[in-house]
Amino acid sequence: MRTPETRADGRRAGWTTFAIILSVSAVLAYIYFRQVGRLYFEERLELHGQILRGAAESPYRYRVLVPFIAEGLARALGAVLPGDGAFLLAYALYDLAAILLLLGALHRYLRAWFSNEQALIGVLFAAATMPVALRDHYFQPWSILEAALFAAGLLCIRDRRYRLLALVVALASLNRETAIFVPLAFLFAVAWTKGEDGENRPIGGRAALLFVGYAAIWAAAFFGLRLLLGDAPRVVTIGELLARNTSTPAIFRAVMRAALIFGAFWIFAAAGFRRAPAFVKRTALLAPLYLAAVALWGIWHEVRILMPLYAIVVPLGLSFLYRERIASPRSDP
Repeated sequence: MRTPETRADGRRAGWTTFAIILSVSAVLAYIYFRQVGRLYFEERLELHGQILRGAAESPYRYRVLVPFIAEGLARALGAVLPGDGAFLLAYALYDLAAILLLLGALHRYLRAWFSNEQALIGVLFAAATMPVALRDHYFQPWSILEAALFAAGLLCIRDRRYRLLALVVALASLNRETAIFVPLAFLFAVAWTKGEDGENRPIGGRAALLFVGYAAIWAAAFFGLRLLLGDAPRVVTIGELLARNTSTPAIFRAVMRAALIFGAFWIFAAAGFRRAPAFVKRTALLAPLYLAAVALWGIWHEVRILMPLYAIVVPLGLSFLYRERIASPRSDP
């Protein structure tokens, strides 16, 4: 039974943790604004406008969520700020909100198995390495939100909040094509369940229907946007990507930055897989599929595309670092 003192301690821990995460998020948003947002203002404004007009090249034309949110915010701010200032502030506020959502969702997700302090260590590790990811581009605002929505999706799956998960899938699908990995994460997480005899059993009909529903939401957004906005020429072809990625300097940069973004957690994650919670292990099986997609369609040294893996690598790494974990408030799905 919780006493008034323990409840007060819990509230204090919650507020102090939020204050720490908000402070770190503000620092990251400020760094991003200084190094990208303000420095490449003209280029960002141009691509932003092209997306709003439906004139951008593929795949940017179909990543509509963030530009339209930022445009609405910029118009509201335009009542008190000059045009350029409203645009800059709108994206700065969005960056802060997206980073806060990412780190906050990651903390909530980790708290399912780890103490507040342990989860905060994982979040601060992610925050410390994010500057490696937030570079080598001038307008990729959807990347932060992509990682945030993936972490939020895993949290919804873990807590069995399946209606909210449908909203997460819809938003993620309007944000970036990789939203398909949220339904796939659901499939991997609930593909097998424990029977009364302790043996694994395939998913039931309801879970299968849910997966089909989530996949249908993604497909409706993916194909609907292309039907509505028309076919667009690609910014770069797969062949051009391959040639760019396989040059010696590009491979060196990719290896160096991939090593930096997760650092020792690459090793911790591999070592922690065996004793990680069952839910974490099942979702971790999605990582090779995600990395294969990145290898085919991504620019390898732009490691912001690895940020969704924070929600996989960090809990695996913490499972290695902390043998004793708190009891989960719910059994794994």
